[in-house]
Amino acid sequence: MKRNVFLIILIILVYSSSVYALDFSGNLTYSGQYDLSEPNLSNTLNLDLNFIHNFSGEIFAEGDLIIRYSDKYSTNPFMIIPKEIYIGTYDLIPQLDIRAGLLIVSWGSADMFSPLDNFNPLPPEMSFSSLVQKNGVLAADATYYFNDITYLQTIILPSFVPSYMPEKYEEQIYLSIFAPQFQAQGIEITSINITRTLPENPVWGLKLGRSFTSFDAAISYYNGYYLNTYPETVEPVPGVSGMTLNLGLGYPKKDVFGFEFQGDFPGIEGATLRGDLAYIVPQLWQVQGEYILKDPYIKAVIGADYTTSFDLYLNVGFIWGFIFEEGDQCSPYISLNARKELEDSKLTPNYLGIISLHDGSMVNSIGASYDFTDDFSITFSYVSVLGEQTSKLGQMGSAEGLYLMGEWSF
Repeated sequence: MKRNVFLIILIILVYSSSVYALDFSGNLTYSGQYDLSEPNLSNTLNLDLNFIHNFSGEIFAEGDLIIRYSDKYSTNPFMIIPKEIYIGTYDLIPQLDIRAGLLIVSWGSADMFSPLDNFNPLPPEMSFSSLVQKNGVLAADATYYFNDITYLQTIILPSFVPSYMPEKYEEQIYLSIFAPQFQAQGIEITSINITRTLPENPVWGLKLGRSFTSFDAAISYYNGYYLNTYPETVEPVPGVSGMTLNLGLGYPKKDVFGFEFQGDFPGIEGATLRGDLAYIVPQLWQVQGEYILKDPYIKAVIGADYTTSFDLYLNVGFIWGFIFEEGDQCSPYISLNARKELEDSKLTPNYLGIISLHDGSMVNSIGASYDFTDDFSITFSYVSVLGEQTSKLGQMGSAEGLYLMGEWSF
């Protein structure tokens, strides 16, 4: 309902463009994945439209609308998604910037997988061939600048917005988890019935940031919830064609105390060091007499990037606690991102790899981009997943395949 309201607002703004002279830009993107294990070809076509309009020197409106067709999830192949639509002010109140509407809020200095980035849910899939974009949430953002180097940011979400997961996929996951447990007790589960309980309290956060001589740093506090569900109640009941598992899912509360930094790498001219550290205090969460979440824990991403004299870009990172790991499941990973700009060529080879130091499982993406013009490019990549299905990264086998992406900006 909230997204429909924002969509109506955007349509009105687009219709009024002749009056208000809106400034439009955007891009048209095709992405295809060929799953080598099935085999199966899925296609997605995105039209991303951006606009901005200045009502005055201090007040403006900005929006980002995605029109998408995808045959990957047949339940809803065509979608119109307002990513961001908001009204903003610059210095209408001295030293205070305000945004309100459908917002994308990014916290943390890390390029990927920041444990401090907790406001916006990600799309229902993660692609190693390109960085996925987050979904907007209804929020207000107020940033007060004490001076040129110090600021205080406040984020408020009136209602919690969880990550989306396709219903059938979610049912398969929980059936694979709980069906063997009941089978050991002589109970055969034939179907599953899932209900969810959404939190009613608002989500909010504070960040205090400051710039120093050679680096920027900030401390933050997030008061909200896990974006993904956790089992809350598990009850087998007789069904029409056998035993049905009634599964209640909830979103545990969590407090995140964060520290982020970004600046010059000591001793290496031109290199950048960045990192995000999160101390997470979860709500006690118990299922079938066992704690899933109990003690506070740490997640972190620390990385450095450097471009060599022969135009080779390198980004190396250490990850403690991958995106799907929480609590005592957190383990170490190393990531490497490399990109080489070829001299007198429009071709740019690239590589992204992540290895688990816990069990040696790996995800590798090898590809290349070709810029036909400044506005049109094509990227081809091959993603491989190494490791058993039960290993840390081996469970991401669905990401394995061939990827093709074409993008035209206008």
